[in-house]
Amino acid sequence: MAIRWTHMTMAVAEFERSIGFYRSFCGLAVVRDRRPEGGTVWLGPPAQTGEQPAFVLVLSEGEVACPVDHLGFQCDAREDVERIAEQASALGILVHPPTDSGGSVGFWTMLRDPDGHLVEFTFGQPIEGLRSNE
Repeated sequence: MAIRWTHMTMAVAEFERSIGFYRSFCGLAVVRDRRPEGGTVWLGPPAQTGEQPAFVLVLSEGEVACPVDHLGFQCDAREDVERIAEQASALGILVHPPTDSGGSVGFWTMLRDPDGHLVEFTFGQPIEGLRSNE
């Protein structure tokens, strides 16, 4: 049996505010909009023709009773992490400045989305090649 991770759902107070945050900081786009049915909004990387995102972030509008510990996004360069931190600092949402923790952690920064969920941006924290220790 093949099982794969496809999505994570989290509550947000206002769809538009959260869509704007994840579009601006994470480069995500609306890949499915179920608001007309009173439903959810699915965000993923902008899809190329014929491609499906490997993982999506599903937003559900409602009370945010429990923020997510953090979501992690990998950047292509250290400068991307620094730029994101500068933008977040200017908006007053920077939680942890860029830090080089070395090893498998790499260079990272942390900010807070409009609903209090923490979002981490890293460089040098690859997941390719990871294998189960079981």
